[in-house]
Amino acid sequence: MHNPQLLHDAEGGGPDLRATGHRRGEEVVSRVRRGLTEGLRRLASALGSAGQLPLAAAGLGLILLGIWQLRSEASSPGAAPVPVPVPAPAPSAHVAPCDAPSSPGATSMQLINNEWSDGVVFCRGPVEGTLRGVFKDASLSQTVVKSDLDCAVPGSPAAVRWGEGVPQGSTLAIGLKRGQSHCLYIAPDGQWPSGACWYQDEASNKAMSIAKGPQYMSEVEFTIQENAKGQVWYDMSSVEGVSGGITMNYTDARGRTQTDTAVPGPFVGSTLKVVRAPGIGFRTVLSDKNFLGACTCDKWDPLDPVCNSDACRAGCPGSLVDNACGQHRCRTFYAQRYKDHTSYCGWLYEQKAQTYCWAMDEWRCVDEHCGYGGPDQPAENCSSKLPAGAPANSYSCGHGTNLPSGVPGKNFWTNGPGCKDKMVVGVPTNPAPPRDGGRITISFESLPWLHEAPL
Repeated sequence: MHNPQLLHDAEGGGPDLRATGHRRGEEVVSRVRRGLTEGLRRLASALGSAGQLPLAAAGLGLILLGIWQLRSEASSPGAAPVPVPVPAPAPSAHVAPCDAPSSPGATSMQLINNEWSDGVVFCRGPVEGTLRGVFKDASLSQTVVKSDLDCAVPGSPAAVRWGEGVPQGSTLAIGLKRGQSHCLYIAPDGQWPSGACWYQDEASNKAMSIAKGPQYMSEVEFTIQENAKGQVWYDMSSVEGVSGGITMNYTDARGRTQTDTAVPGPFVGSTLKVVRAPGIGFRTVLSDKNFLGACTCDKWDPLDPVCNSDACRAGCPGSLVDNACGQHRCRTFYAQRYKDHTSYCGWLYEQKAQTYCWAMDEWRCVDEHCGYGGPDQPAENCSSKLPAGAPANSYSCGHGTNLPSGVPGKNFWTNGPGCKDKMVVGVPTNPAPPRDGGRITISFESLPWLHEAPL
């Protein structure tokens, strides 16, 4: 793992401490404003509800902490920059845990709306019938397939209220007020292959439903295999954009917890913007893929300017990603982006968001050359012969060492790999703990700075 700032310093461009101090000041003020706002919200909520003294105390504590932080910041305007802390999942005072499932080895999944508005959480399984082992109730008696939650069924209550999902498979549409949650249950032998969940606020849903798939926003993706036989694979994806924060935790039956968090603070600089999602209306920060436009390269050609455009390298469609050289060009594009903390990927990485910022982001280049052009590497112009059937992923950057070349007796990357697994605070982009009963919690988190930013 390479810190973009350390790479910048090593190249002789040392950090601008005045600019860094200014950015830190902006971040602290924004962070304190969020703390004060949340404190006032909790205090008001508690005062309006009987028996909520602990919530009132928590709200008052946040307010006092915010005032102390403002005074501390004012007394040291030139303080040295501090590391960005890892955002912790925000607890909700209104959410009770799921009921324990009746069958040992079953896994509960709790979906929580901690976003800025009432809205809907969509969750899908892409293949017809694959969610028959997913249930609405802890007794595992009511499957979600073709239930009142399944908006892939035309005319179902969910489809009428939130919009129709993709006809094949099942798409669940679960309306949630702010602070509410909903529980699903996965049987011990149940699976959820190639699943995804995303949030849409109520107002934008009325303008255009995204029940058929997420657009211009982050989502959580997962594949849940059979209990005691498989794993809980999952990741956060910000490949489309960032319209809110997400956390996903898996705690198994023995109490072991794997946490993935993508709740970034505000960006700096003038490269990124908060905009309205085109045609839909919610606020978002567009990814490079959606900011730089569409790629019109239908077949990879290393000499075609269209295939080598920023739009194609950013979007990295199948024509590029399925070819080792094409995918390599995508990787070198993002290697440069990672070095700039004002870029989309640079911002998310600096904020320690454990998320994909582009399609193949599970690996990061060790430098801007990304495994090509060295004496033990393929030629930068992609003229080197690769072995028949060489996997595009591994050969796009040298993920591994001593991989065969297309010349007998010669290997590539004998001196080390050109890319390594991406890790953020010690967590891989796609964790995969063994499935052992337990509970999954997916929380959609508000980003107050996103809604305070001018458009």
